[in-house]
Amino acid sequence: MIKDTFFSLPRFMNLCRKEMVESWKSNVLRIVLLYGVMAVVVIWNGYFEYRHDYESSNDPAWSFLLVVFIWSLWVFGCLSASFTMEKMKTKTSRMSTLMTPVTPFERFFSRWFVFTVVFLVVFLITYKLADYTRVMVYSLAYPEKDFIAPVDLSHLVGKGKRYYTLCRTGWEFGALIAGYFFVQSLFILGSTIWPKNSFLKTFASGMGIGIVYFLVGAFMSKMLLQSNMNYSFPGNIIMSDEAIWGLFIAVCIFFTLFNWILAYFRFKESEIINRM
Repeated sequence: MIKDTFFSLPRFMNLCRKEMVESWKSNVLRIVLLYGVMAVVVIWNGYFEYRHDYESSNDPAWSFLLVVFIWSLWVFGCLSASFTMEKMKTKTSRMSTLMTPVTPFERFFSRWFVFTVVFLVVFLITYKLADYTRVMVYSLAYPEKDFIAPVDLSHLVGKGKRYYTLCRTGWEFGALIAGYFFVQSLFILGSTIWPKNSFLKTFASGMGIGIVYFLVGAFMSKMLLQSNMNYSFPGNIIMSDEAIWGLFIAVCIFFTLFNWILAYFRFKESEIINRM
């Protein structure tokens, strides 16, 4: 009999440990795949970068590595989110999951924690391992080039620097991360709706909805332009770049939380249906 009907930290930790131990083979394979893909990409780029002579003290591959960091985060983060409800695919795994003596919130939160928070830790570790692999390979191949070094992730943000930075300000970087969590939350929601082939179905649905919104927006803009209708804001309100990025971050946080909550209630509903 469950005493705490919503959340118990010891029970939650035991559940997370149970799921990680039961799925350790698939988790190890995914970690190896994550490392392997990034290692191949950065080593492939280094092959073309280090063939030329550079007089700069900075590693010429760093600009590409920073882009790879963000793209890999988005792609693998969404792919990880699509695995959130993978145990609801088959009847056997579904019944095994539903019969575990935990609350629905703990069951959902454990899956969310593993594929959202734990994924970020694993991603950072595998990215750095792939980067150190690149440094080791090309330090042996080109021992005379002393500028080959691990990428400094502090170069993700910076304005007016002498070196390449991915984002000019912290607001831009915050908007980039907020956008990532919003898109990732869509794939978590999609995994509760379509446990099978969740990534493809969520991606196709998102693309379809995005195209419809784009076409409607283009159609409305064309109508307004043809009718020569002019609109102006009272007081000629002008928003700064920081205000725009802050508004974007706030909107992304709101809809991210909304998608996570909606995914929880969708999972709770499907849990009741599957128990019947």
